Amino acid sequence: MKRLSQAILPAFSFALLCAQVAFAQVTETMGQTESGAYYTIAVPDGWQTDDGLVIWNHGYQGYTQTDPEPNPSLGPLEDFVLEQGYALAASSFSQTGWAVFSSHIDNHQLYQKFVELNGTPAKLFIQGASMGGIVSLRDLEAGLLPQVDGSLLMCGAVSGSDNWYNAFDLRMIYEAVCDQVSGARLPASNWYEQPLSGSGEVDFLDSLSKCVGIFPEQVLSANLADAIRSGSQTERLLQILQLSGVSKEFLLLDLGYAVFEIPNLVNHPGKLNGARPFDNTGIDYGDEEINLLVQRSAALPSSRDLLLDNFTPTGNIAASKIVSIHTSRDGLVKPENQQVLSGLVNGNQLTTAVVVESEPSHCSFSDEEGLAAWNSLRDWVGGEVQPSAADLQQSCLDSSQDADLCRFDSGYQLGDSLLEFSRSASTASIGSNTYDSDTGMVSIESLRQTGDGTSYGVSLLPPAEDASLFSIDEIATSSGNSSWQHSATFFPEDSLLYVPGMQIMPVTPESESFRVYMRYTSENGVEGLQLLEYESELP
Repeated sequence: MKRLSQAILPAFSFALLCAQVAFAQVTETMGQTESGAYYTIAVPDGWQTDDGLVIWNHGYQGYTQTDPEPNPSLGPLEDFVLEQGYALAASSFSQTGWAVFSSHIDNHQLYQKFVELNGTPAKLFIQGASMGGIVSLRDLEAGLLPQVDGSLLMCGAVSGSDNWYNAFDLRMIYEAVCDQVSGARLPASNWYEQPLSGSGEVDFLDSLSKCVGIFPEQVLSANLADAIRSGSQTERLLQILQLSGVSKEFLLLDLGYAVFEIPNLVNHPGKLNGARPFDNTGIDYGDEEINLLVQRSAALPSSRDLLLDNFTPTGNIAASKIVSIHTSRDGLVKPENQQVLSGLVNGNQLTTAVVVESEPSHCSFSDEEGLAAWNSLRDWVGGEVQPSAADLQQSCLDSSQDADLCRFDSGYQLGDSLLEFSRSASTASIGSNTYDSDTGMVSIESLRQTGDGTSYGVSLLPPAEDASLFSIDEIATSSGNSSWQHSATFFPEDSLLYVPGMQIMPVTPESESFRVYMRYTSENGVEGLQLLEYESELP
């Protein structure tokens, strides 16, 4: 099997086709849709609308590819699907990187172009891999396509935007462990800043080399790389892996996504446009020293919502049937994405299966495994009973000359959670923070500033008439606590004040507590704190 290249920006790949396939004669059309996305459409000779259409959704294209691919491929099962008589269509999408902000519009226009050229297909299927998995779910939920009969998802990032949080936390842990190592600073000081092209990549690899030893290990054998690591490098490497839950084989790749792809996502004008959705104010990273050293960030609820809206699935897939397969040791798109999908979609519309692999990979399925999943989906849509993971394994074995190429395990147990550090499980905050509804006064009992161990008590006066800013009435200083605690925090680089656990006085048994976000600014020459947003702390 051809394995995924362990570069920073992988693309999904199957093995080159091994079986003897009678290639279909096809007519291929290429062009652009109104959104600017390129398309490829392939139609077998003699195709009729009853033969159906398959749309292929490709995986992630990294920050170095700023323009859409002008000749989008039709996916790893192209020859088999065309030989079975289906037409195939694929969009480059109008965006690279995390393309789900507009991919559903791109695919709607792709479908319209297909109908314009060839007529309305009687059946519609979707295939998607890696990021193409969440693109496919967005297609199903957006309602811009007609009823999709079946979807094959391969190593899909099907929990959507949540996948980015593991990359963010990995960077936070890495920096806390490595920041004091000479020469090991990452190429951008802040997680939302894009490193300089060229020198950024060099500095990134140099940081890894200084802190945890030579990476990528493809330069040397894994055993030799381990042997020449110093004791302190080995200790730091193990600490990073243990705290983050990342495997050594995927450290380079996952950290690369955090350092290069998150800033691209955050700063792209067609995506988050500067909104910063990642926060860790209340995250306990499981190590007292790391908790004190880690860079803390607060995210406005609107920024988090913008990322979640683009895109986190709800499970509203109408009547579509889904077969979703994953490799067991995928460290880029974790197999626990399947767990999230299973919690959203009715069991009678979803079959999940995991291929158990001996070596970690992202999407290294055999042709036989991919075809077994695809053919099982086709049969299910055609009226046969819903396939199980065991059925996928048997289908694979029936068509393979080598049993080692069929590795579906119906007994495989997924982990409990996709996220190493769930944002819904932030630690309780310290200090009593209140808003008095009678006087308009705000009291913050335990306020810290990033980079300063001192703790403050602060009182704010309500805005004056015809004004919007709270003014500072009083600041009291108290000694700082040597341990990390989740508390109200001021971020001077953004002039942002984050206040958790705020209660409205007088408190009643039905009272809620809120997380409040304010910005220190000026209005008509007067300085003060402006209320930006707030959200309930109810789970």
